[in-house]
Order: sequence, then structure tokens, then C-alpha cells
Amino acid sequence: MKKQPLILTLALLLVTLPFVQADNHGGGHDEHHHSELEDQMSAMNKAWRSIRRQIKDPAKNKSTLALVAKVKTAAQKSVKMTPMLAEEQKGAAREKFIANYSKAMKRTVGLIGELEKALKAGDNAGAEVLVGKLNDARKKGHENFKPEDED
Repeated sequence: MKKQPLILTLALLLVTLPFVQADNHGGGHDEHHHSELEDQMSAMNKAWRSIRRQIKDPAKNKSTLALVAKVKTAAQKSVKMTPMLAEEQKGAAREKFIANYSKAMKRTVGLIGELEKALKAGDNAGAEVLVGKLNDARKKGHENFKPEDED
């Protein structure tokens, strides 16, 4: 069950990207200020989509590893950042929210490291399982750290 927290971390990380995109539904693109965290989440999301598509193909492991490196770098940078939703929190609740986000992101970084090791070992079946865990973590993170859509 130790892997479940890692999944939660990735989920949190991947949740933040849709939050950023949902905030831009108003159409006023000039008024929307992109945070550094949004930029990191966007970079992860783009690479993650490609990873999910090619994870089963051992012939693409070199390419997949390059994408995993991008996701890992962005995730590592995101650990120390503060999600926009934290601004809605006050005092101890805010500190706890940020600590939980950071903890979840650290777990995600750990899962990404496991994914990297599996790919380097040529264990695409194991890597595919890890992708599933990371997707689950992403969903859980979105539930906990992403604001609801304004639709």
C-alpha cells in the first residue's frame, strides 16, 4: 500500500494542469497570467500523453525515457511550488494544504523514478503498471488540489 501515496502525488501534479486550463475558459487570454507551476504542469501533461501512448512498445523505450526525464524534471520543480488553490486557504489550513501537495508531489517524483528504472531494465509490463498507478495518482490529486471547473 506504500505505492498508493505515490500515486496520489502524481495525481496531484497532473491535476494542477487542468485547473490552469479551466481558469482560462473566459476567453480573455491577455488577462490570464500563467504561473510557473502552470507551465511545469503543462510540460508534464504534454509529455505524459506521449508516454501513455508508447509505453507498451519496447522499441520506443529510448524516446519514452526522454519523455519521462522531462516529466520528472517538471515534477521535481513543482514540488516546491504552491498551487493556486492554496490562496483560498488561511493560516494552518493553508500550511497543511501546501504540505500535503508537496508530499504528494514527492511521491509522484518517486513513482516517476520507478518508471524510469523499469524502462531502463526493459520491463515494459512493469512500466505499464506504473503508468496506471501514476494515472490513479493524477486523478486523486485533481480531486484534492484542483479547483472545480467554472462550467
